[in-house]
Amino acid sequence: MKWVRALILSTAITAGAGLGLLSAIAFFVCRSESLPRGSVTVVTTLAACAAVFLGGLLSSISAREKGLLLGIGAGAVFLVCAGLVSVLAFRIEPGPGSVGKIAAILISGAIGGVLGANRKSKVKF
Repeated sequence: MKWVRALILSTAITAGAGLGLLSAIAFFVCRSESLPRGSVTVVTTLAACAAVFLGGLLSSISAREKGLLLGIGAGAVFLVCAGLVSVLAFRIEPGPGSVGKIAAILISGAIGGVLGANRKSKVKF
């Protein structure tokens, strides 16, 4: 039951953080008039990595164990949702460039999970 609660928490945090970060990026991209189109992909990948990092970090802090699996789980849930939206709504199939993005998202989730599980708790004297 602890795993299910941590994975649901991870999904909610990742979705909220992703929505917030991508909304802020969309606002700044619309306000800037000279942003090259090629940099949008890098910026959105960084936002997705940050959202998955936060999801993995906070879920592994709540579970206090197996942060690597929880972080990779947060990244996998995010990738499944993003992949389904891309394929079903926009009819975009993953290409060779998607491998690097997938690896970056899974690694950032794993790092967040490991850092959250290995976090020292405060010692009160």
